[in-house]
Amino acid sequence: MVDLKERFQELDQVPAPDLGRVIEVRARHMASVPGALGSDPDGIDGRRFRVSPAQLLAAAAIVILGVGVAVILHQARSTAPIRHAPTPTPPQGQVIPFNGIWPETSLEDARYAQQRADSGDPAYNWQVDSGQDTHVPQRFLQEQLGWARAAYVGTSYDPPDHSGQDYEAKAVYFYFVECGPSGINPLYPHVAAGQSAPSVGGPLPADGAHCAPTIDQTHYHTVKVRTEQPARRGRTGIWVVTAYEDDQPYVQTAPPSEADVRRLMDAFLAARVAGTGAEKYVGSIGSDTAVHLDLYATGSGSRYRQFEITSFSGPEWPSGTFRLLVLLTAQDGTSVEESTYIIDAESVRKGVVNALPFRVRATASP
Repeated sequence: MVDLKERFQELDQVPAPDLGRVIEVRARHMASVPGALGSDPDGIDGRRFRVSPAQLLAAAAIVILGVGVAVILHQARSTAPIRHAPTPTPPQGQVIPFNGIWPETSLEDARYAQQRADSGDPAYNWQVDSGQDTHVPQRFLQEQLGWARAAYVGTSYDPPDHSGQDYEAKAVYFYFVECGPSGINPLYPHVAAGQSAPSVGGPLPADGAHCAPTIDQTHYHTVKVRTEQPARRGRTGIWVVTAYEDDQPYVQTAPPSEADVRRLMDAFLAARVAGTGAEKYVGSIGSDTAVHLDLYATGSGSRYRQFEITSFSGPEWPSGTFRLLVLLTAQDGTSVEESTYIIDAESVRKGVVNALPFRVRATASP
């Protein structure tokens, strides 16, 4: 702002008129005019009023001084630069603007919640998800959408190619399916009685028997929940729900029957022991090592003479997949354990077995 002292110094340099002389001349002139300066013969009670030149000079000086001060203040205000409030600097890693929907709706609220969480306040520190699980969006489903039963079915990120920790991404999307109120899944009735329906906040129901579809027998109402860390990114930052929307309906696959799975696996293993015809049962065999499938004999050439299915589990929801482990015994007494065989409805239809990932562990005879 321009200093007022400097502006007054500029005004001091302007020549001032001789106001006293001007006022004295004007007063003498007006005194000679009838009725001026209170000399009206028709005044009150016929008396005349006279005003001295000194009084007129004082009054004029006051008026001129007031006008001068007003002019100076107006000039100072019009030429002074306008000051704006400084723009707040967002914390490192913060994405601005922030529009939260739950539990915090503004950046100010999120920063306050972060401070309370850092102090150990249980009303806020539950939003810290150091284990990178799903309890924050699950609680949102329960408290805001009124879901009683749900199952977590997947995660994606913003940006889509993110491959690091959850808190290193701009945002994390969680996908949930709503489980129907009946708690009965007609396609997965195999689970023993006594297990309860998956509640919001619970783990993914691997069996799916109690997560009833909500659209038809195979489709579920699915929601995508977006979460972010507005106040601080990292293991100690709070998570806030910033958006949610309906996603494409999630689809569960009708599993094959256990009898069909065993029938297919027995046929494959019997052909291996017989020494012929096993090739037609081989589907996709994938391994993260150099291990390969020896159909009829061990790596040393000893033929297989018997087999046993040592582990049989499934169907896994929602893919309808069964998983099996196999033990083969060779003629020289060597035992070969193979895992993990995967059979689903498509495998049964095609008559093939898959192994993903395929691993072999051989134990020599004593």
